[in-house]
Amino acid sequence: MTKGWLWYWLFGLAITVAGFIALFFSMTAIILPYDESFLGIMRTDILDFNPAILYFMAHDRMTLSGTMISGGIIYMQLSRHGIRYGLHWARKAVNIAGMIGFLGILLFIGYGYFDWLHGLFWLILLPLFIFGYTKSKNAKAAPSSINLFNHKDWKLSLIGQLSFILLGFALMIGGIVISVVGASTIFVPTDLTYLCLTPEALSEFNERLIPVIAHDRAGFGSALLSVGLLVLMLALWGMREGERWIWWTFTIGAIPAFLSGIITHFIIGYTDFVHLLPAYISAGLYIIGVICTAPFLLKRTWKK
Repeated sequence: MTKGWLWYWLFGLAITVAGFIALFFSMTAIILPYDESFLGIMRTDILDFNPAILYFMAHDRMTLSGTMISGGIIYMQLSRHGIRYGLHWARKAVNIAGMIGFLGILLFIGYGYFDWLHGLFWLILLPLFIFGYTKSKNAKAAPSSINLFNHKDWKLSLIGQLSFILLGFALMIGGIVISVVGASTIFVPTDLTYLCLTPEALSEFNERLIPVIAHDRAGFGSALLSVGLLVLMLALWGMREGERWIWWTFTIGAIPAFLSGIITHFIIGYTDFVHLLPAYISAGLYIIGVICTAPFLLKRTWKK
C-alpha cells in the first residue's frame, strides 16, 4: 500500500467541500461582501440596474462549483482506489491535472481583481498536494488485465471508452476556449444577447464589473481543463474488466458538473441552443460511455 494517498484524497475532499460552499453562495447571495467592496456597490444596485447581470454571474459561479465538485470526486476516487494500491497511472493523472489546476491561478493576473478567498483556498490545497506528491513516489505499479480474450462486453466497452475519451477532449477544449475568452473578449455574442448590454455599457455602469466577471471565467476555464484531463486519463489508462470503481467514478463524478452546467442555464433563462450545444453533446457522450462500459467494468470477476 502506497503512503501519501490520503493527502491526495484530502486534496480532492477540500476541492469538493469548497465546491459545495461555492454552490451555496452562488445560489443565495451570489456576490460576497469582498466583491461588493471591490465593486464599490451593493448587489441591490446591480439588481436595480439590470438583474440579468447578477443572474449571469450566478451562472458562471454555479458552473464553476459543479465542476469543482466533480473534479474533487475524481481526485478522491483516484487516490482511494488507485494511488493507495500503488498504481503509477493514477498518481500521474492526479499530478498532471493538479498542476494544471494550480497554474490556472496565473490567469487571474492582469484582471485587476484577485479575491482573498481564492488565495486562501490555493494555500490550503498546495501543502496537501505537495505532501501527496512527495510521499507517494513509490507508486510505480503497472496494472494487468485479468482477461486477455475478446468478447462482446469488451467490444461494447470500446465504444464507451471512445465516448469518454472524446468527452475528456471536449472538456479540455472547452476549458481552453473559456480561459482564452476570459482573458480577451470576456463575453461571447450570446452572453451579450442575454444581458441586453454591451461591454461598454457595463463599464459605464461600473468599470470593475468586467474584471470580476473575467475572474470568474478564468476560474471556471482552468477547472474545466483540469477535469477534462482527469476524464481523458481515466478513460485512456483505467479501462480494465471488473474495475467497478472506474465506472462509478465516471458515473457519479460527472453528475455535479452536468447538473450545474445545464440546469443552471434554464433556471436563469439563458437557454440559447447554440450556447448550450457543447453541453448537450458532452452529456450525450457521457450517457453513451456509461451505458456501453457498464457490462465490462461492472462484471464480477475472481480477482479480489
